[in-house]
Amino acid sequence: MTDAERATEARQLLLAQTDRAASGSLEDPALVAAVVGVERLVVATGSTDEQTLRDALEGRPVPGSDAEAVATLVAEAEQHVLAGLARRASGQSVDAGVINPDAGTYRMTTDAMLLRAAVRAGQRSFDVMPYYRIRYGERGSRFASSDSAWLISLAPLGADRATRQVLWLSGVLAGRGMPSWLMELHLDELVTEVGAVAGEAAVGALPAARDAVAGARRAHVDDELLDRADAWADDLLGADLPVPRTGALLAAATADALAGVTLDDHSLVGWLTDPVRTTPEAAASLRELRQRIRDAARP
Repeated sequence: MTDAERATEARQLLLAQTDRAASGSLEDPALVAAVVGVERLVVATGSTDEQTLRDALEGRPVPGSDAEAVATLVAEAEQHVLAGLARRASGQSVDAGVINPDAGTYRMTTDAMLLRAAVRAGQRSFDVMPYYRIRYGERGSRFASSDSAWLISLAPLGADRATRQVLWLSGVLAGRGMPSWLMELHLDELVTEVGAVAGEAAVGALPAARDAVAGARRAHVDDELLDRADAWADDLLGADLPVPRTGALLAAATADALAGVTLDDHSLVGWLTDPVRTTPEAAASLRELRQRIRDAARP
């Protein structure tokens, strides 16, 4: 088969999934990649309409959508389906690398309904926090989907086991500049989305894991302090705010450091105060804000 023929097959497989009718356990890597690719377009276009999704895949304008972002998602989806077709040909099984080549080979759900819900939850939690895209770009967006598909695979586990694994991932991400408060938000979106389409039983142990992450944070920085930190950031920085919700991010990173989730908050603080994006005056205000939050937090 030529490259052109493979590209045509990938495009046709994506177009075939715009009805979003695939169900049950998906064992074909190419089909999994196509299902996820289409579902990411659902979030980007804000539509589940089959013709709208076909328009997006075929490069036609979709009103109300960011054309460049949609085109990027379509190109990624085609690449992932092509890789999935190669996996199919060699008899490889499905893992997170099917939908995110940078993710490695960890497991994820293959249930079509849960997979779609996980992708929607992951992308929405990513999009609602501009910091993610500003700092981590499209790579971060891909991990939002693959991490979400892994998280929902933990739902059938016992609460203790699922919580340990969630806390592990939360700690890894916090050390890379994503405070565990962001995991709370992701899990909350995931529990809501999965519960709405599959029922309370389908979320299994995830609410307990979410509550454990939140409890560790609230022991040092409660929800009120998150909001106060945002207000302080607005007062101190105004138009020089590096990203929306800078105050809450700093407060959450402070909580992680105090709880021992991370050694310190320098991954986030260093990025926020980097001279390439922050003036010396704004950096000084950020450090003042950081200290105010530390003084208000519970040790």
